Amino acid sequence: MLITDDGESVIGLWGGLDSGKTHLINACAHFARQQEINFQLYAGDQLAQCDPEYFNIQANCDVLAVDNLDALCGQLHWEEKFYQLINRCKSGDLRLIFTLADRPRYLHCLLADFQSRLSWGLLLQLPASGDSDVEQIIRQRAKLRGLELSSEVVAYLLTHYSRRLSAQIDNLRLLDEAALSAQKRITIPLIKQTLVEPASADKMG
Repeated sequence: MLITDDGESVIGLWGGLDSGKTHLINACAHFARQQEINFQLYAGDQLAQCDPEYFNIQANCDVLAVDNLDALCGQLHWEEKFYQLINRCKSGDLRLIFTLADRPRYLHCLLADFQSRLSWGLLLQLPASGDSDVEQIIRQRAKLRGLELSSEVVAYLLTHYSRRLSAQIDNLRLLDEAALSAQKRITIPLIKQTLVEPASADKMG
């Protein structure tokens, strides 16, 4: 596998909203930390607000990960930066894992060489997450945060709030902050206190 330097040096994951891309790339970071592998993770939309001139990969970095790399498309200097980084990966100097909202050929890139290099490695499509996938991902993301969710809590979240993965991840973040502030476990009363229950029409969205 890429993280342990066994296989592809570049892996891209693409899929639409709620396909679990961010969850997977965070799970990769967690695994890398367990293996004591130097893993740098960035969000593409945050990088897009920065000057690429000051973006430097640490000399001891083994794996670079970028969630929503397509957020950099249309910014020539960022495209040039990652064009060079992917070339380094093919030379064996670095390994890269990234996520995209769509397959590379449909992205609005300025640099054709950058767009083509997004397809150089292993490119995997992620389908939209079903209910069972959302439950599994929520439990895993909670575990990564050091949280334990009871079956009753998970069922309540999926029943009373939007089942969209992105919405559930946002709810989990808010509950984590509330539980930490109150020094309490996440319970149904804490959920009711912390989250605003959406209209019933939104719950299945």
